[in-house]
Amino acid sequence: MTKLADIADTRMLPPLLQDFERLIGLQATLTLVQAYGGLRIYIPTPARAQPDHPMAKIIGHANLLILAEVYGAESHFQLPKAHHALVALRNSRIAKAYLTAKTARELAAEYCLTERHVERIVAAAGIKAPADRRQSQLF
Repeated sequence: MTKLADIADTRMLPPLLQDFERLIGLQATLTLVQAYGGLRIYIPTPARAQPDHPMAKIIGHANLLILAEVYGAESHFQLPKAHHALVALRNSRIAKAYLTAKTARELAAEYCLTERHVERIVAAAGIKAPADRRQSQLF
C-alpha cells in the first residue's frame, strides 16, 4: 500500500497542502490529511492552540502553532484528500517496480489491487515485461 510519506514531488499536492508542507513539513501535512482529509477543519488561534488540542496530538504542538499563526481563526475550510497525488504516486511506484523486478501478481498483492489493474497501470506507463521474466514464469 502506498504510504503518504512517500510523496517525493510535492507539486502533485493541492495548493493548500503545498502551503502546509512549506510551513510544517511533508510528514506532518500528510499525517493531517490522513486524519482529516476531505473534512471541514478549523485551525485555532495561537492562543487556543494548546498541547491538548486534537490537532496538536496528531501533528505536534509546535506544528499546530505554526499553522495557527497563518491560518488561525479563519473560517472553516475543507482539507483536501490529495487522492490524485496519491494515485499518481502509487502508479509511478508500481510501474518502476514492474520494470525492475516484480510481477503483476506480486504488485497486485502488495498494493491490494487486481492483477488486471496493475497491468493497466503498467501499460499506461508504456512498459512491457522483459521477455526473460515472462519465460521464467513458465518453469
